[in-house]
Amino acid sequence: MNYRIAYERAVNVTASGLAMVAQRLPLIKNLTPIFGATGGSHFAAPLAVTFVGTHALSGQSIMLQQTNTSEPTDVVEIEVGEAFQWEFKATRYNILSFSIIDDNGNEQLPPGVVSIGPQSGIGTIGGIPEEAGTFTYTITGYRGDNQRSSQTVPFNLTLVVEDPAGSPFKIFMSDYFAAEELANPAITGPGSDPDLDGIDNAMEFVLDLNPSAFDAMPGTIGVDSNNPQMLRYEIPLNGLAIETTVGFEESESLQGQWQPTLGEFVERTDTMIVLTAPLAGKKFYRLKVTIEE
Repeated sequence: MNYRIAYERAVNVTASGLAMVAQRLPLIKNLTPIFGATGGSHFAAPLAVTFVGTHALSGQSIMLQQTNTSEPTDVVEIEVGEAFQWEFKATRYNILSFSIIDDNGNEQLPPGVVSIGPQSGIGTIGGIPEEAGTFTYTITGYRGDNQRSSQTVPFNLTLVVEDPAGSPFKIFMSDYFAAEELANPAITGPGSDPDLDGIDNAMEFVLDLNPSAFDAMPGTIGVDSNNPQMLRYEIPLNGLAIETTVGFEESESLQGQWQPTLGEFVERTDTMIVLTAPLAGKKFYRLKVTIEE
């Protein structure tokens, strides 16, 4: 047996009302004391209560709508590495919080994409996507903070992130150089160093530096906190260079023969590479990057 109870309230016929929909779920007790009904109606399951914002005068549900375009859309098509911003608000009131849920029930946006706000009732989703794919989300706005009080009708948003034409390295270089310079490998080739800072373009890409301006080598170096006999060198990496070969080489001298450092001393993630090396003895290390055109 299904039970459905609707309860509406308007205060001084102001701009808003409240609709409460109760639906049958497992586990329930007598609801008579709650609603003040007469008789002995008993239920076999507890209530799941959802508050949906409605307008007291029109009876219309409160919706979410995009605000930063003349042609609102529920499908955003962008490319990896392309900045975007999608803003939204409720149709009748300023939302104070919102939720963004993916198909798996998680509040997790794609790498490089974040949510901001609401600020003055406007929520924002944006950033620079770092991986391709199709991502579907359900967005719900709330009149109260911390996702409380009445809520808007859920809005479905789809992000379609495509791989851009060309390699990640070429896309990276196109952010800093004109088309004529991009066609000249002496300027924008992987082994070139147009800013004369001693860091070639391939390394600038992997380290997410500016290949058109003088940069210093990034990273932190010090004694390993887990082993005082070891040196630890951490270098941040460009998240778009995850398929680029990056590793350390070592030599007994700067003029000697360079050999790959053993894997047990090197750890790489999508955003960092770490070298641990014995403090005892003398060795030289260098970072090596290989770009496949």
